[in-house]
Amino acid sequence: MTLGENKKIALGLIEEYSKNNDNLTEDEDISTRINFLYSTNYQELSQIKKIIKTRIIRDILEDTEEGYEEFSLPANLYQLRRVIASDENNNIKEADYYTLGKKIYISKKTGYKYTLEYYIYPSIITDETDDNFTLEIDQDAQMLLPYAVANDILKADPSSDYKAFYNEYRRKLDMFDNGRIAPGIIVKEGVL
Repeated sequence: MTLGENKKIALGLIEEYSKNNDNLTEDEDISTRINFLYSTNYQELSQIKKIIKTRIIRDILEDTEEGYEEFSLPANLYQLRRVIASDENNNIKEADYYTLGKKIYISKKTGYKYTLEYYIYPSIITDETDDNFTLEIDQDAQMLLPYAVANDILKADPSSDYKAFYNEYRRKLDMFDNGRIAPGIIVKEGVL
């Protein structure tokens, strides 16, 4: 979903959406500050439902040697989830590495491929961010975002009941599942 599509939902919730207006609303005050309201709420939701990325940091090495090779961690890294070492057949192997500051040091003793799995900071939404910007958070978080923005838009309007949007946002947030993999078990016959 794009930022513009998400804005339409938020503006529709507060009955300010104008289909024929380039700014999506006729309220100049809202159109001036809507990207800033998205920026803070987008960041908050990305910390609740983290944006996961993977990156191959080193391919298979033909020649091995002693020591460690230094690599820079991704600039947008928020939190390192795990480092996966795998052989040429994609079998998982024991990873030999350490991190120090914004660097990762990978052993040159084995020629394994190393893949980082990590959470990223989202792109910052500014007043210059185009409505065609694709939101990086998952779809379920994207559908929560308009309620948070609607709440913030209406906070400045003393005649509105913005708490209704806040309460709906909180209700949906309480039901929010921020897990990626459903828990499960494997049962083998005859094993206790």
